[in-house]
Amino acid sequence: MIHHICIEDDYLTFDGELIPIGKRLMEKEITKAINEALDMVVPKIGKDEVWVCGRGDARRMLGRKLEDRLKREVKYE
Repeated sequence: MIHHICIEDDYLTFDGELIPIGKRLMEKEITKAINEALDMVVPKIGKDEVWVCGRGDARRMLGRKLEDRLKREVKYE
């Protein structure tokens, strides 16, 4: 299975599930916002592949933190 995390300005989606943490909040409160988002999605990922999409620095920041947590590479769209 492939999981998709898509970052929009005011929210992100994880496999279609809306999470109220978006690009603006991630770029403003980097560590807190990204950690909250990852706390919600990492337990649902398991060993499956992950794709991260979106615009701006938030996509790369979330992707790198996610790789640290999962101990493996994620792909970017």
